[in-house]
Amino acid sequence: MEALEAILSAPVLFAVIAIASFALVARAVVVVLRQLPSLSTQLEQVQRQLASAHDGIPQKRAELSKLHERIKPLKLTAQHLQDYSTTLLDIERKAVREEEDRLHREDIPIHRPGAPRDI
Repeated sequence: MEALEAILSAPVLFAVIAIASFALVARAVVVVLRQLPSLSTQLEQVQRQLASAHDGIPQKRAELSKLHERIKPLKLTAQHLQDYSTTLLDIERKAVREEEDRLHREDIPIHRPGAPRDI
């Protein structure tokens, strides 16, 4: 019983957990060190791709500014068309309202007295 209590004591359990943690960390470091050569070649490839992408940025910016210049008149035309469409819709709604008002004014109900019922 004493041996079991000694094994389950706090210092022994702490030592076991500390050794296991150290073993896991050491194993992870060894795995990373084994993968280091392939990771360095992948890093070089990514850096080359990044450098080529950075070289193309000024050209892309120039193309973008040209496209913005070409789009400005189209945006202005689109805005004019939208304003025109909105104006037409407003005129149409106004005409419909006026037509309804005119019809209401023409529909004046005429009540003719009926024959007296007492007769």
